[in-house]
Amino acid sequence: MLPVFLVMQCLGLTLSAMDLGDVAASSAFHQLLTSVLSFQQYFWPVAMAASTAIHLARAYGDDPIYVVVLTLSLMILAFLSSLGPEAPAQNWGWMMLASVLLPSAAVACMRLVRRGMPRLEFGDLSQASPAMARTLANGTPFAISLCLLAWPATLLPSSTGPLAGIFEWLPAWLAVVVLTALGNVAWWMGMNGAGVMDWASGNALHHTMALPGVSLADLDNVFNYIGGSGATLALLVCLIWYQWRKPGPKVWRWALPLHVFNINEVLTFALPVVGNWVFFLPFVLAPTLNALITYLVVAEWQWIPASGSWDVTWVIPHFLKPLLLGAPLEKVWALQVVLFLLSIVIYRPFVKRWVQQEQLGEAAWDLANRMNLGPGLEVFSEARFVKRQDAQHDWSRQAHAALKLLREGQLSMHYQPKVDVHTGRVLGFEALLRLQDAAGRAVAPQGFLPSLERVGFGDLLDLWVVRRVVEDVERWRAQGVDAPVAINLTASTLCNAESFARLMSTLAKLPPGMLQVELLESSLIEEPELVRARLMDLRTAGVRVFVDDFGTGYSNLALFHSAEVDVVKVDRSLLMAATEPRGERLYREICSTLHRLGYDVVAEGVETTAERDFVAHCGVSAIQGWWVGRPVPPEDVPGTLKDLALRFGAA
Repeated sequence: MLPVFLVMQCLGLTLSAMDLGDVAASSAFHQLLTSVLSFQQYFWPVAMAASTAIHLARAYGDDPIYVVVLTLSLMILAFLSSLGPEAPAQNWGWMMLASVLLPSAAVACMRLVRRGMPRLEFGDLSQASPAMARTLANGTPFAISLCLLAWPATLLPSSTGPLAGIFEWLPAWLAVVVLTALGNVAWWMGMNGAGVMDWASGNALHHTMALPGVSLADLDNVFNYIGGSGATLALLVCLIWYQWRKPGPKVWRWALPLHVFNINEVLTFALPVVGNWVFFLPFVLAPTLNALITYLVVAEWQWIPASGSWDVTWVIPHFLKPLLLGAPLEKVWALQVVLFLLSIVIYRPFVKRWVQQEQLGEAAWDLANRMNLGPGLEVFSEARFVKRQDAQHDWSRQAHAALKLLREGQLSMHYQPKVDVHTGRVLGFEALLRLQDAAGRAVAPQGFLPSLERVGFGDLLDLWVVRRVVEDVERWRAQGVDAPVAINLTASTLCNAESFARLMSTLAKLPPGMLQVELLESSLIEEPELVRARLMDLRTAGVRVFVDDFGTGYSNLALFHSAEVDVVKVDRSLLMAATEPRGERLYREICSTLHRLGYDVVAEGVETTAERDFVAHCGVSAIQGWWVGRPVPPEDVPGTLKDLALRFGAA
């Protein structure tokens, strides 16, 4: 949104220049610019509301679509109850306030409604149409929240602001301080503080005169907002002061050209200042002190007499405004300089602390320079930033490609048997997800699973797999076949309360022991306490817990102990390394250690008779791999069981 806003501001600068040049208001280009800027008054708060709603929804785990729709619905209701397009300035103020209040209220209300509602179960509808079930599950709290917030939202566009009488019940100097402080708090939150406070105070600063023909709003424009809200020209100077010779990205380089015209959004949003507690105090304090001093000097002590209007366009560079005033030039400049220096003094310690937090300290850079690393570190830091951005873009592209494969292809389940290494008795199967693309070609799991898990779709795939496995097991049981099946779960399923609840309800459809769970070692590291609690719930329900691909991750036995794992599956990579003497000793030691610690051990990737004999001598209890059998579709599982029983002579 920031680039769009900056384009709008550049158009505003053009319109201001045309006004200063006395270009006829009837010209086509002038009218076009006026229309575009009128559109901006509505676009910016609506865009801010949508952006805030998305960020808050993601932060609190809500569906962004429903939160955005609820926020915009409330804003539309409020607009319909307002004075409409006939009062653009009035609408600008309350809509900017609404851009923060309504998303916050929407998220809070939906969370409270969900917490107070009984859990919705849709039974067969969830099986027939998961999308419809999700729509009803999210749509119900949405509808209730809309009803609860509709009336409060219509109160926002009040015709008289809540602070309209502030100059009647507060001394004038204190009212100026309060309005300035509140306005800059609004700016710090990302709203247009001037518009919000004009609406809230009923344009009190514009209607109250400091001198004949000079309003308090004129004083703000000429003296207080040095470089825009928060007196951020002082912040810019402090940044240049501390970052001039520092390596790393420098936001002030991009902010400076527009800052000259008091447009500070590049700095406030990109640094950022908005929402940054480090800069909250100076951002509010500097213009507030400026307002108090200006009021005392001009209105109370009348040190600067006025001989004409002080109504100057806000985009005129700050220290050029005195040239357009009807007032003694040297006195106006003197007060501007004093306030500017005061703002620098206020900002300086906060900027110094921020720079120390964001960059390496002076001692570290001195050491880097002595090691001949200093000059290149800025390049390296930029390169690292670009590399991270490229990686994020790659993940996004891979995720979109994987989603396209899912839409156009066909997911299916295959099952690979596990047998007792000594008797050949079938101990169960591992469920493996398979995908065929639109052309019928098989897509390896590595081609789509990691990308989808990385962007948060792991739990959705897990739930789909569990549902299909339960259906297949029920079908086999109807044919007299009882074979436990192990399903692979991701950490996202264990850590997401709703996904885990659905998993448990699905597992409850089968007798205890019929389903097993396999986890990668990395899944035990994410939120270990929560994962341990979830695994305890699974074990209580009769589910055995396997650690998959041992030897490819951290190989941290302490993790297994804390998570109370039942079975460890040793990865084929260790078996392949056992062709060398050192690798053979390592494989034997791993199996021996795991047995002494009380774990059952499964050897993965057994493909030859020699490998089967080797792992049997190492003490594994079960084997899995192509020597036993390749993965088969669900309809072939009963036949596979019979074939394995004949092959090994085991029932």
